[in-house]
Amino acid sequence: MKTVLVTGGCGYIGSHTCVCLLKKGYNIIIIDSLVNSYKSSHLKILEILRNEGKEISNMISFVEGDLRNKKLLSEIFEAKKKEGNPISSVIHFAGLKSIEESIKSPLKYWETNIESTLSLLSVMDKYECYSIIFSSSATVYKPQNLSLIKEEDSLEPLTPYGKTKLSIEFILKDLYASNIKKWRIGNLRYFNPVGAHKSGLLGE
Repeated sequence: MKTVLVTGGCGYIGSHTCVCLLKKGYNIIIIDSLVNSYKSSHLKILEILRNEGKEISNMISFVEGDLRNKKLLSEIFEAKKKEGNPISSVIHFAGLKSIEESIKSPLKYWETNIESTLSLLSVMDKYECYSIIFSSSATVYKPQNLSLIKEEDSLEPLTPYGKTKLSIEFILKDLYASNIKKWRIGNLRYFNPVGAHKSGLLGE
């Protein structure tokens, strides 16, 4: 089965996604700096699948690291290539995510979110991995008071966090336009996800 790299895979959305991917039979590699998450999420993912009678320890691996470290990223891609099971796609959840903090520390958000994505895309291109799903945000839209937001509504984020998300979407759009036959890219603009896994192991 194909191998998927999940950046920020120990976070709330990332960990739930990893469970779903493993159930579908994908091999996954989680890379996470643990700035916004806990390494224990990796173990909880294993526990959830074991409790359902699935032994998947050989299908998941965890690497603690920063996406801005191109050397580390290249080592991950190279190792899977040598195994004969190259990384075929990426789901990109990693990044700083607090709206309030982004207003207080905008440079921190611009540097972390943009540089990490550029580093990731550069290594993906080097290893001919051309499929990525990006975890964007509904904060990219211009506020509509109480009106419902539609996908085609105006894009006008008000915070540094939202601006970094939209900027990454622009980067991905340019990348796609550079070779539309090669790149497969999707952006997910969701609002605040809530709830917990039915097992209770992956909390809110």
